[in-house]
Amino acid sequence: MDEEDDIVQGIVLLKRDENPTKVLDQVHLKVEQINKSMLPAGMVIQPSYDRSNLVGHTLNTVYHNLFFGATLIIGVLWLFLRSLRGSLIVAVVIPLSLLVAFIGLYLMKLPANLISMGAIDFGIIVDGAVVLTEAIIHKARLRKPTTQRDMYALIIDAAVSVARPTLFAMAIVIAALIPVFSLESIEGRIFRPLALTYTFALIGALVFALTLVPALCAIFLRPKDVAAPEPKVFLRMHHGFSGWMSRILGSRSAKQKVMGIAVIMLLVAGYSAVHLGTEFLPELDEGDAYVLVQMPPSISLQKGQELLRTIRMRLKAPPEVIAVTSEQGRPEDGTDNETINVAKVLVRLKPRDQWRKGLDKETLVGEMRESLSDLPGVQFNFAQPIRDSVEESTSGARGQVVLKLFGQDIDTMRGILQQTKASVAKIPGVVDLDLYRDAPAPQLHIEFNREALARYGIAMTVADTAVETALAGKVVTAVWEGERSVPVRVRLPFPNRMDEARIREIQVATPDGNYVPLGAIATVGFKVGNASIFREGNSRYMALKFNVEGRDIGSVVKDTFEAFDRDIKLPEGYLAQWGGQWENQQRAAARLKVVIPLSLLVVFVLLFSALGSARSAVLILLTAPFAMIGGVIALHLTGIDLSISAAIGFIALLGQVALAGLLVLSAVEDLRRDGVAMIPALIEGTAERMRSILMVTCLGLLGLLPMALSTGVGSETQRPFASVVVGGMAVLPLISLFVLPVLYAWFGPKRMLTAEQQDELDENEEPRHA
Repeated sequence: MDEEDDIVQGIVLLKRDENPTKVLDQVHLKVEQINKSMLPAGMVIQPSYDRSNLVGHTLNTVYHNLFFGATLIIGVLWLFLRSLRGSLIVAVVIPLSLLVAFIGLYLMKLPANLISMGAIDFGIIVDGAVVLTEAIIHKARLRKPTTQRDMYALIIDAAVSVARPTLFAMAIVIAALIPVFSLESIEGRIFRPLALTYTFALIGALVFALTLVPALCAIFLRPKDVAAPEPKVFLRMHHGFSGWMSRILGSRSAKQKVMGIAVIMLLVAGYSAVHLGTEFLPELDEGDAYVLVQMPPSISLQKGQELLRTIRMRLKAPPEVIAVTSEQGRPEDGTDNETINVAKVLVRLKPRDQWRKGLDKETLVGEMRESLSDLPGVQFNFAQPIRDSVEESTSGARGQVVLKLFGQDIDTMRGILQQTKASVAKIPGVVDLDLYRDAPAPQLHIEFNREALARYGIAMTVADTAVETALAGKVVTAVWEGERSVPVRVRLPFPNRMDEARIREIQVATPDGNYVPLGAIATVGFKVGNASIFREGNSRYMALKFNVEGRDIGSVVKDTFEAFDRDIKLPEGYLAQWGGQWENQQRAAARLKVVIPLSLLVVFVLLFSALGSARSAVLILLTAPFAMIGGVIALHLTGIDLSISAAIGFIALLGQVALAGLLVLSAVEDLRRDGVAMIPALIEGTAERMRSILMVTCLGLLGLLPMALSTGVGSETQRPFASVVVGGMAVLPLISLFVLPVLYAWFGPKRMLTAEQQDELDENEEPRHA
């Protein structure tokens, strides 16, 4: 550590399924007790790496985002409802739905983590309660009840009128999450808790919206609480919007202009989406840096210590570094397979507010990488502590992109990978490029001459045993130290084991009791060989790895594929396989391509069940691509690449599109069933739902806005999801209140039975069914 070449280190391992926060709290308590009473004077235990720091920072980011999101939502509720009691009734659903989510996670034995908790949008969760409370207050201001009994009747009427669309709307939002439940491997472990948390919270919110909210309204909303007239701003908005819709729906050219603008925006967004950068997941800034150092395979322990001291001093040079710790070789517990030439270096960094002005993590790592570039024969891979472990456990190599080459001959594979390395090195954005653990090292080769063995009458096993005893040693006895038995191994002294001439003089016994030197019966010499050979699926492989910096992984991998296909011709019997984060990204994308159509089918069935019209259900789904425009624009404006996190944001946005479309068309078709013609029903229905749509979209947008703008520790993984939803919700009112009515005017059901006609039809059909 730093200037010290040898320190004592202890590592705390967490048991499977244990709570890391509780375990770390207990570890801190025990360490404090040990430091106070159990250590000699002047000796203390100090943490060199503490995972609880990262956990604490990320939780603070989540708490900050949730608090400000909930505060914004309560403010917007009051702004739209202009009823403090109504706003607080809706706000009660937030902690209760969150409690249901916690209970669900607890029963399923899943932890609440950064991604699952950070994805909760309180604005979306309270949609059902908002629609119900807004309907109650709106009806009350129109009917002006005078007694509490009138309020009860009004609340029942409003609850019955919105219960069905609310139930189906929340069910649709949950159904839109089906693709997230289907994710596999590492992406499934990361995002399935998100979908479960979201689902539990939505189920709880739906139950409370249909039961608790009407009860609270009946208890706390009195006629005088809602006696205030409709705010003039909303009346002006209502009349103005009705005028716009009359001009748009009453003119063919106006409808064409609306759809023309929407289609042009859709094409522009589609072109932009194609040119978005892609990655598997945004990289979580863990706060510290982690460097894998691979030294020459033949390096000794002492030379390795000297080289690592130089590396530590260079890495500690920036003022942002607190301390640098290196671990050389494999640990004593045998949990890692590192050799003596491999070291792991942890660089502890100060909090970000103590860094030089304008310096970011990428620039700092670039400075460190440059400071080590002149060390000959040493390879470096810069990562972070958690990311390093995840990369090796998922792809078998440390690197964001890994090329595995399978074949029989090691030298042939090494040659192909060296050619690939030279080709890939020219691609912008590629850093830490090298063969992974390619360890050719000088090795002692002893090749027995079978004719000479036969001439002396020496058996092969006898010759092998003599060499093994001389070089590796053999346990011949044991000595007792108290109650502990210590084995005694006999072998040649170290200088003799490293001297080729001395090795040739090793004496091998013959059957007649004489001895012959090893050089008389074998060829002894040093050759270059492989310190290790990697296998996967019973096949040999070698790997080329690199990281990406300054560009998105998707575009770098695309350039890499083109260079590989252009410059490399694989011999027969050799297979190239790409892995790393790109492999995870491709697997998740392939899975979503299969499951998203299934999710759309489920959403369609729910829409059809709610509206009773397949044509209306299809029209709502047709507006979904237009709502995606906002998500694509948000990604471009924020400079965020398209990742699995962003893709899940688009999936969540699908549920909101269906919810808004259902609110609008349910009102329109209710009017049509009452005998209103299509165009007047569209004008009146969209105007009636305008405030509900604005409330739903504003709440969903503002609920995730703090997360989309957050720069705290851990916000990197939440920002793509939040940005997509915020951008989509920003354009959703335009899609639901303008594009959808125009589509419905063109392609909606031309004839719809009134309630009386439907009752008459049902009466006529009953005898026939009987």
